[in-house]
Amino acid sequence: MKLVITATLIVVVVTLIAGAAALWARRNPLLAFEKMTRSQLKRGGMQRNEIVVSGEPVVYWTAGETGTTVVLVHGVNDQAGTWAGIGARLAKQNRVVAIDLPGHGESGPKKGALPMRNMIDALAAVVNLNSPDEPVILVGNSMGGWVSMLYASEKPERVRRLVLENASGMAWDLSHVPIAPRDRDEARRLLRMVQGPDAPLPDYLLDAMVRIAPDLPQARVLQQPDLAQWLVDSRLAALTMPVALIWGRQDGLLPQRYAETLRSRLPDATLELIDHAAHIPHRQVPAEFSRLLLAALAIEPAAMVESGHV
Repeated sequence: MKLVITATLIVVVVTLIAGAAALWARRNPLLAFEKMTRSQLKRGGMQRNEIVVSGEPVVYWTAGETGTTVVLVHGVNDQAGTWAGIGARLAKQNRVVAIDLPGHGESGPKKGALPMRNMIDALAAVVNLNSPDEPVILVGNSMGGWVSMLYASEKPERVRRLVLENASGMAWDLSHVPIAPRDRDEARRLLRMVQGPDAPLPDYLLDAMVRIAPDLPQARVLQQPDLAQWLVDSRLAALTMPVALIWGRQDGLLPQRYAETLRSRLPDATLELIDHAAHIPHRQVPAEFSRLLLAALAIEPAAMVESGHV
């Protein structure tokens, strides 16, 4: 009888804990996603590392010991765990690094503005530490693509290739985008732009989006008064390394027309469109994104082949 009572209590306790965890996840969906994906990074064999840049911690994850160093740079409001679905696959043939940009994930600062200069400096420090002697391949989604282009424009000799996934950074009219949603309708519009027109959007997710919008990293990025000076339009012609654009066709923030404009302004760029994906293809259709990414990584710059560097 005592064993039966003990087993019953264990079941009750486990059920209560699971219920409490589910309630917490419903109220904190972004934090729940962050915890889940960072656990996936660890289970996938990636190692957590931490350095200090300008007095603040910068966290990054690594896997793989040989091949070209591929640095994965997430978008605004995201973190290194977003790459959990493809990091281990890339690490089979490359050294993979996934960074938490300043103010995101476990990287500081936790409060105040997030200047673009700090983003670039953090990326530069991680690149220099993980590939001091050879140029790297940068893979950037959304704002991560923007930061990657800025870094590449300052240090072109350190970048072998750019892979830009729905990358922001050009001057573009976003007046129709409810960047800081004030109610469920605005939250639904914003998330449809990011996730696609058919993405399931439960009310608890919409409510959470409205509640946390003022405290998201994007609000802190927008606090910098000189943000316009960091737009990449005047820098694109200097990005002479090969650039592969991989774009979700259903992106409501930066549509196909934006991608085609970006491609036309880059000296050496290709564009691949992915159906059934919006602003974050590596999460929405990871298999197709991985296929296109691996294909892009396999194409060596002609100048490197001719010089015997590969």
